[in-house]
Amino acid sequence: MTFIDKDPDTKNFNYTLDSSSAGLTALVDKLYDEATLNRKQIHKKGLKLILMNLIASKGSKVLISRDNNLKVIQRYNALGVGGTAVNTATDELERLGYIYLITGKNLPYGNGIRSSIQATDSLNTLLKPITLQLVPSELVLIREGGSKKLIDYTDTPRTVRIRKELTAYNKLLRSVNIELRDSSGLTVLKDLNHQVVQRKFIDNGEVDSQGQPLFNSGGRSYSAWSSLSGSDERRHIYIDGQKTVEVDYQASALNIIYKALTGVVYAGDPYTISVGNVLIPRHLVKQIATTSLNSNTVEGNSSAIGNAYGKLDSSLKAEDKLKFSQYKDIKKKITIKDILEAFLTKHKAIRHMFLKGKQVGNKVQCLESDLVFAVVNELTNRSIPTLTVHDSFIVKATDKATLDTLMTTKDFPDQDLVKGLI
Repeated sequence: MTFIDKDPDTKNFNYTLDSSSAGLTALVDKLYDEATLNRKQIHKKGLKLILMNLIASKGSKVLISRDNNLKVIQRYNALGVGGTAVNTATDELERLGYIYLITGKNLPYGNGIRSSIQATDSLNTLLKPITLQLVPSELVLIREGGSKKLIDYTDTPRTVRIRKELTAYNKLLRSVNIELRDSSGLTVLKDLNHQVVQRKFIDNGEVDSQGQPLFNSGGRSYSAWSSLSGSDERRHIYIDGQKTVEVDYQASALNIIYKALTGVVYAGDPYTISVGNVLIPRHLVKQIATTSLNSNTVEGNSSAIGNAYGKLDSSLKAEDKLKFSQYKDIKKKITIKDILEAFLTKHKAIRHMFLKGKQVGNKVQCLESDLVFAVVNELTNRSIPTLTVHDSFIVKATDKATLDTLMTTKDFPDQDLVKGLI
């Protein structure tokens, strides 16, 4: 079953959340008194969990399971509630006009729409004044490979260290004010506080000597600022009233592989490719490189490229329209297969890492995330707040020089994972 998320900013329902906010407790009491709920303790927990998810979503839809038999592993269930309590509270909030509920359904051709909730204006008015200090039950998450189902684990030195680092990072983020403003910098468009940064790993079946997952796959974090529509919007983020800048690792995935396998990053632009006398647009080379890192075959890579550029054709952005036009023009002259071969020939030192499927791609993603958080942890130690978006950092403009230095000097924190990639 393929599920379609109509809203690209839709968030997944997070059972790990908890908060000691007095304002939140008062609102839960108010809503419980208005509702026709009869299991005070468990239904208040259900209401609280829903409200925390809606606050953290910043107005976006939140995907929710309607399965009353849903059981959540204790590690990831801060309040100890299950599907029945959440669904009962959801139904009451909809009846009272506090949320919109879209019930999931199956569609033809194996597609479907997932159930989701969203706060109405009346609920948003009640949520707005709440100061929410989220305290999650777990910051280090791992899911089954090939599904979104979270699995339990026994701590290892690596997970203990990552959790300790994330705890310190979240504490620092709670101490600052993060806002999205308009182009003038005078009007606040969105409050970006009340976020929890967690790292989400993928179980790829590889274990340590004790039989525990290596946590060497995936590992990215997601937040309200990472869902903003591109760097053009993110450049209007302010931290404690100060303007910010965004800096990213150039050709991050490729240079992660070069750094892991050769000890140095690639000299020059790795995406400059010509086939015959035709210079290939950089965005197309980058897309082919990224896709081939997660594909098994040349044919599968070409198909994925077609799908990616097909989506650009329906975009309203002029930049996306131009990219799609360039893609169509190139395809009249040169095949995706030939461009891929030219790319792999240029990068013969690491070509064996491509077309190996998601197993390799997810490992590279994990090393990338480890390197990003090595920088984040050092900034946190210096009380310098930073926001991450995959391979980039958002910091106050006054902190850019420090960030630049750390990005060039920090190394992978777990060298055994580097060896595991080779």
